[in-house]
Amino acid sequence: MKLQTEFVEIALENLHREAAIMKAEGWRFIETHAVNTDNGVDLYYAFMKDGLARNLKIVGVTKDDAVPSITDMFLAAFVFENEARELFGVDMKDIAIDFAGTMYAPAISEPMTIMTPEQKAAREKARKAAAAKASKEEASAGDDAAAPSGAGHVFVMTPERRQRLDAKLATMSPEKVAKVEAALKAREAEAAAAASGAGTSAAKPEPKQAEPEQSEAKAVESAEAEPVDAVLESKIALLDAEKAARVRAVLNGGQGVEPVSDEPSEVEAGAAGDGEIEAKLSGLDADKAAKVRAALAAARSRENSMKGGE
Repeated sequence: MKLQTEFVEIALENLHREAAIMKAEGWRFIETHAVNTDNGVDLYYAFMKDGLARNLKIVGVTKDDAVPSITDMFLAAFVFENEARELFGVDMKDIAIDFAGTMYAPAISEPMTIMTPEQKAAREKARKAAAAKASKEEASAGDDAAAPSGAGHVFVMTPERRQRLDAKLATMSPEKVAKVEAALKAREAEAAAAASGAGTSAAKPEPKQAEPEQSEAKAVESAEAEPVDAVLESKIALLDAEKAARVRAVLNGGQGVEPVSDEPSEVEAGAAGDGEIEAKLSGLDADKAAKVRAALAAARSRENSMKGGE
C-alpha cells in the first residue's frame, strides 16, 4: 500500500479540538516536530490512518502563545511536547508527563532557536530580497491598474500613488519636498486646465494635453529639476526667448547676464517700465513681485557698474 502525505494548516486555538476529532476517528499519533522561523516556531502534529499521514501545521507560535497538550488523548506526545518546550521555548501547557525543563536539561536555553552570525545574515538577506521583490511586484501591479490606456492622457494622482510618494518624501530634505510638491501642483493645474478646456466650444483651440502619467520615481526626479515657484515660471514662459532667458538668469543670481550693447538691456527695462514684464509681475503676490523687482534692480546695477568700469 502506497503511503500518502498531506499537510493541513490550522489555528492554534483549534489544535486540541482537531486532535480530539482525529482520536474519535481512529487516527494514530506519530510525532510532533518544531521548526524555528523568523516569525516564531512552526509546529507539526503528524497522525496516521489507512496509509494516509496527515500533518496538522500551526504557523508562527511565539513565546506568548500557550499551546495545549494533546497528551490527554495521545499519551505518546509527551516526549515531543517536552522537547518542544526545552529546545524551542514553546509554552506547552498541561503535559501528562511533565519534566519541567529537565528532560534534556540543555546548558543553553532554547538551543534550537540560536543561529550563527552567518545563518542570521543569510536569513536577513533572503528576507530583504523577498520583501523587495514583493514590493516591486505590488508597485508594478498598482501602476498597471491605475494608468489609463492610450497616449495623451492627463496626469492623475491616485490614492495609491500618493501613499507611495509620501513614503519617498519622508526620506527627502524639506527643500526637495517643496520642489516636488510645487511640481505636482503645476501638473494638477495643467490637468484641470485640460479638463476644463475639453468642455469649451469647438471654435476655441484645443488645450495642450498634459504629459502622460509617470511612475513616482520619475515624477520625483523630474520635479526636483523644476523651479519651486511654478507660478512665476508660467509667467516667464509667456515672454519671448531672449527676455525669458535674462529674467531666469537674474533670478539665478545674475549669472549669465551680460550687456549686449550700450543700450539698456531688456532686463533693465523690466523694473523701470517694461510694460510686458511688469504686467506679468502684477499677477504675482506682493512679496514675490518685490523679490523679482529687487533682483532685476540688482542686475541693472551690475550692468551699470560694468559700463562704468569700461
